[in-house]
Amino acid sequence: MCRDALARLISDSAGFQIFASADTGSEAVDICRHSAPDIVLMPIELEDADAVEVTAEILRVSQQTEVILMQRSRDENVTMRAIQSGALGLVSTRAPASGLVEAIHTVAQGRSYVGPIALDVVTKRLANIRPTR
Repeated sequence: MCRDALARLISDSAGFQIFASADTGSEAVDICRHSAPDIVLMPIELEDADAVEVTAEILRVSQQTEVILMQRSRDENVTMRAIQSGALGLVSTRAPASGLVEAIHTVAQGRSYVGPIALDVVTKRLANIRPTR
């Protein structure tokens, strides 16, 4: 049901066509290997695989595909792993629909997108590693 709602949102609001849908990380990799979609939208909290590893594999088998990870938690380590995965976009599942649409359009233009919630986590992490004066 959630996947169908996201597909409608993306088709209606973002103006993109949904090409395929995957139930597992390995199925997503296979789709990318054979069809090379422009963008993959994937939750970082996968049930069957590590989304960071799936992202790396997608980028390996389909260099023209970009990945946007959707994140439920505000866990700092999860956010940093998502950013380090090679995904071009990171958006919170708590973001308004307009945030997801913005992320898709931004990534489609070849630019990175980090939503405000993830950006807050990154900013706090960077503030902790700044040299003291």
